[in-house]
Amino acid sequence: MLAGILFGIPAAIVWVLIVYFTGYEIGWVAWGVGALIGFAVSKSAHEPDASLGPTAATLAVASLILAKVLIVEVAAPSALTREFLKNRETVAAMFLVDMRLHKSFSPELQATINQNDGRPGALSDAQRFQLEQQVESEAVARAADATSAERERVVRTGVENVLSAMGFFGRLKQAFSGWDLLWFGLAISSAFKVAQRG
Repeated sequence: MLAGILFGIPAAIVWVLIVYFTGYEIGWVAWGVGALIGFAVSKSAHEPDASLGPTAATLAVASLILAKVLIVEVAAPSALTREFLKNRETVAAMFLVDMRLHKSFSPELQATINQNDGRPGALSDAQRFQLEQQVESEAVARAADATSAERERVVRTGVENVLSAMGFFGRLKQAFSGWDLLWFGLAISSAFKVAQRG
């Protein structure tokens, strides 16, 4: 069991690092994690035993869940931030939200927004459309003029706010897909078989 833990935790961390640096959750790495744990359990046992397979399978499940949790908490925010920074429209949308939150539009536009916030019938449809256009064009201009550090800060904050609103279990649920069932099944099966056969 100790050998499985000593191999399972670093293997899970390697999977998280792959996601962190590539931005892609390569599912078949889970299969390798399971096989590695099965190998470690079988090689550390002094003699064949019926409990080796279930032990390796259980450790594989624990390692894969640990990896998923770390991916959700550590790798996903960084990967999403890098992905969003590649898209001008997304960056502009994040700036718009940030500027709305901090009330940082130009003084004239901010005064108009403040005057009409909370008053649904204060503007006609044409006036509301014009105001939305001004808000959007100012956000686009601010995003275009921002330094790369400022863009990264705004996008990172936006990503953190969205992920925070989803909650931990909501993010964890989103991290699992049908493919995970396949890769996790293969990982658990491999851990069991490799450990059992020695």
